[in-house]
Formats: sequence, structure tokens, C-alpha cells
Amino acid sequence: MKKTPSLARELVDLAFLLTKTIKAEFRADAGPGVPTLTQFRMLHFVRGGGGRVGRLAAEFGISQPAASLMVEAMAREGLLKRVPHPADRRQIELRLTAKAAARIDAIRARAFAKIDARLGRLSAADRRALAGRIQEVSRLLRGPDGGAA
Repeated sequence: MKKTPSLARELVDLAFLLTKTIKAEFRADAGPGVPTLTQFRMLHFVRGGGGRVGRLAAEFGISQPAASLMVEAMAREGLLKRVPHPADRRQIELRLTAKAAARIDAIRARAFAKIDARLGRLSAADRRALAGRIQEVSRLLRGPDGGAA
């Protein structure tokens, strides 16, 4: 008797496949000033409002000194800038540079195009149905508070 595959396993496997696709786009664009995949994820987190070193460290499960070193490297590469917190001058906020925003957008666009090309083999009705299921799974995984469960 054939065992029904676990939906969780299928989703995790899909996440790995999507990550592999995105990594391929990073390798295609590798060179000086191009963020690594980890830097890309950190930049994306900063863009989404995680603009402090402590938040980066907590999100990525690394020590604050390690996060500080990564921030310093990205600042030297012109990907991040440090700005004083508007309400507390003792705090430093992290912001993307225009260069980082452009890099993130370009890499994401190429990855989206590659995935869209493959999904384009589906009928329009199947694409709409898949989009609806993805939204539902995303909602479920985010949990009731809107964050990751």
C-alpha cells in the first residue's frame, strides 16, 4: 500500500527547491558588491522593518557580535547605512542603500521570471487555483498574529 505523502514534507521540499532556484540567480550574478544569499536575506529583513543589529541577530539565530560584523561588511560594500534612531539617539537604525535595494529587486525579478516561466506551463485556471492555495497555506503558516508560526 502506497503511503500518502506528508503535506509538511512536500512544503519543506518545495521550499528547498525554491531556495535552490534563488541560489542559482545569486551564482549567476556573483562578483564584487553582490550580496551573498545570507546577506540578501538580511537585507530583505532590514527592508521589512528589522532595522537593528539585535533584531538581525535574533532573527538569524546568531550572536550580536556576529551580526555586527556582517552589518559592518555590508556597510563597507555600500549595501547598508547606519542612521540614528529618530526617538533615541543612542540607538542605531539600519537602512538599505539604493544600491542594495536595486540588487535585491533585480535578483528577485530574475528568480520570479524563472519560476513564472516554469509555472506558465499550467493552464490559467490551474495557476489561479495554485495562487489561492498558496495564499491559504501562507495564512495558515503565519498564524493568528500574522507572524511566522
